[in-house]
Amino acid sequence: MATSISMCSNALLLIGHGTISSFTEGGAGALVASNLYNSSYENLLTLHRWRFASGKVSLSRLTATPLNEWDYAFQLPANYMLINRVIPQSDYEIFEDKIYSNQQTLDLDYVYKPAESELPAYFVKLVEYYLASQFAVPVTDNSTKGQLYDGMFQNQLRQAKFADASSRPPDAIASTPLWAARL
Repeated sequence: MATSISMCSNALLLIGHGTISSFTEGGAGALVASNLYNSSYENLLTLHRWRFASGKVSLSRLTATPLNEWDYAFQLPANYMLINRVIPQSDYEIFEDKIYSNQQTLDLDYVYKPAESELPAYFVKLVEYYLASQFAVPVTDNSTKGQLYDGMFQNQLRQAKFADASSRPPDAIASTPLWAARL
């Protein structure tokens, strides 16, 4: 089971630094990890529409009428990171922690921030390589290590996207008049 500390500790080991047992223990590794972990983790979650971090919710409509062109405002979930789609499919805009729409009801497919203990192994390894690439220069002052782990991160990103895509069948090509004319 992955934790923020275990992933940071593994990333530090990869670059040749000792392990850490907390973000507050002192030393360069713990200092860098405590400052870079959260933004790095959230950044990785928004790089792709990860299936393991996808959720569905019916949004709560707010009572206040939005300003300007929108009829309704809805509260976004607290763990919201990225929209996959809104249902019914319609125009919308996000302002602060709200989504504005002209629909009376709105459902949301979205990417959320899961607990580290819920992460699949391919994503844990992705996080570790990404952190190693981010930690290398500030901890070891070695940009070559940073480049090495960035390459490993890029390779793992491709593999992780492929593994993640396997949790959902591919979308079928819709039959359209244009498509039928080509046959």
